[in-house]
Amino acid sequence: MTQHLHISLGPVQGFVAQARRTRDLWGGSYLLSLLSAHAMASVRAAGGRIIRPLVEGDPLLRWVEHRDTPGEAPPRLGSLPNQFTCELRDDLDPALVANAARHAFEAAWKRICDEVWRRDLAELAPRLGRDTEAIWRRQIEQFFELVWVAGDADDHGVLDRRKRWRTHRLPEEGGDKCTVMPELQELSGYHRATERAQQDALWDALRDRLGPRELRPRERLCAVAFVKRRYAHVLRHVLGRMVDVKQWPSTIDVAAVPWIQRAAAIAAPALDAYAEAVQRHAAEDPVTGGASRLVPDALRRAAPHAVALGANWFHASFVANPGLAVLRDDASRKPLCDQLRALARLADGDDGPLGLPPIYYALLLADGDRLGELVKQLGGEPVSRALAGFTEAVAGIVEAHHGVTVYAGGDDVLALLPIRRALDCAQDLEQRFRQAFAGAPATLSAAVVFAHARAPLGRVLAEAHRLLDEVAKDGNGRASLAAGVYRGETMAVQWVTTWERPVANGGRRPATACIQDAMREMRPSGGRLSSSLIHDLRRILGLLCGDASTTPGSFATLPDGVDITALVKAEILHRLDRGDGDAPELALLTATVDALLGRSRRRPDRSSDNQPDGVDPDEPRQLGIDGLVLASFLANDGREEEHQP
Repeated sequence: MTQHLHISLGPVQGFVAQARRTRDLWGGSYLLSLLSAHAMASVRAAGGRIIRPLVEGDPLLRWVEHRDTPGEAPPRLGSLPNQFTCELRDDLDPALVANAARHAFEAAWKRICDEVWRRDLAELAPRLGRDTEAIWRRQIEQFFELVWVAGDADDHGVLDRRKRWRTHRLPEEGGDKCTVMPELQELSGYHRATERAQQDALWDALRDRLGPRELRPRERLCAVAFVKRRYAHVLRHVLGRMVDVKQWPSTIDVAAVPWIQRAAAIAAPALDAYAEAVQRHAAEDPVTGGASRLVPDALRRAAPHAVALGANWFHASFVANPGLAVLRDDASRKPLCDQLRALARLADGDDGPLGLPPIYYALLLADGDRLGELVKQLGGEPVSRALAGFTEAVAGIVEAHHGVTVYAGGDDVLALLPIRRALDCAQDLEQRFRQAFAGAPATLSAAVVFAHARAPLGRVLAEAHRLLDEVAKDGNGRASLAAGVYRGETMAVQWVTTWERPVANGGRRPATACIQDAMREMRPSGGRLSSSLIHDLRRILGLLCGDASTTPGSFATLPDGVDITALVKAEILHRLDRGDGDAPELALLTATVDALLGRSRRRPDRSSDNQPDGVDPDEPRQLGIDGLVLASFLANDGREEEHQP
């Protein structure tokens, strides 16, 4: 009888999500994918056939299996999940195959960690640390776990049951904790309360050796976080090839990309002249190149200095702050600020002045719904084939929206995008996911968090997971999009919807198109719907439906007999310049607002079908203001006061 061997590597969430910068986020997901590739390669070498996910042609697995091939460079994107299923012949012992996977996984992890230690810490640790090597070995040897279970080919839930039997516990760690992974001890071994100078000696020496971009001030890392930060630099010595980690865009770079492109298109000489002035006057090299990979070649050639400049330097609050923007001569600060303000005042067509870049970016997280049920319905191989086709298309879709893919494997996607393009990107991913399954009842849910570029990245990712799992999937019946604005360590706006929304006259319209309609009417320049309308509707709905309708993420039931469309029309008419308003114009604006007020969710008994919206027509209408608030936020590009010219 055919046996299936299910293997899972972990932990995942803590390893990937505990990140302070975008490169750490990519580094954790890529490293876990790379270790999975080694485990998969060993299973295949032992005679097992991986059936889920579909790995034939996967670039990362191909590279691991053929890394001795001259000229074969490793891919930059992780594409393999942390768990997989393989089919074994009757003559293969599952325990031996699983142990081969464990050995390959642990050996690859150890080779990488040993090389990081040798290159970065072996010389400094004995002189400046206390028990640093013991801390390193303990954390490296005990952090990861590989679990496996062999089962009947028809038992698809056996791995989930095994993972609930939690047998892996990290040991209690004493001492001061890591600033990135706070459950683990930092590597110096000293206590900051009484031995600050000794603790700082190790980290200052490492910072001098590696550079401030590799190790920021006040960062004190554990072994696992240190390996995540540094491993890509040693892969040439461990695996024979280097992974390119240069020019990895920061959240500020991602947020600024559309502005850089627009400024380069309308005023490339002035933009580049400002960037050259920054390079002359900055005390430290301001060139990061983070935005360069997201800007088209033509614009990169038109303004090469600007594209290479760290996007921090396009923000007036940064340039004006001596503690942030360190200049050789402080007398040059005001001329630089004046030059930047002059850029902001440049005319940008019908949209008014160019302004300064947004300070908000978007983190997108997407995940397929109920894949276990799909496997039961369609079989493992068709599902794996569809997921492989979807994965192959992800990077191109994200790039088309000026974003950067952090991870794409199976049904999972993690990407960073400019705020204006994130919802459209999510909608395109959802369409491509359904196309990959060619009419089968497969659906995707997604979460998009719009966050300040300097908000803690780990918290933003945690909010994205909460939106995806609790709001889009559990709360809205799956096949849904959840979006939120994370501001001041809390979610200021939270909106959830099905991918298509019911609109006037019984029709349906993509949720992102409804948002775009409202954005056009809420533009700071030329928009016909003002923020005062939102405030008044919030107040009125609060009175009609109760205070819950004013809380971010909440919906409240509309009382019987209330004509909300007539109420919206009256509020809009009150704000139009003309007395009675033009009838077509009034109807259009009313429909635009009304399309975002109602709740759109899937009925529980239709959560696994392929209906485009799944809204329950018998449910009392529920209303919320968050869709309009989100549209207003996006219409203003997430700019704050400093961004106004």
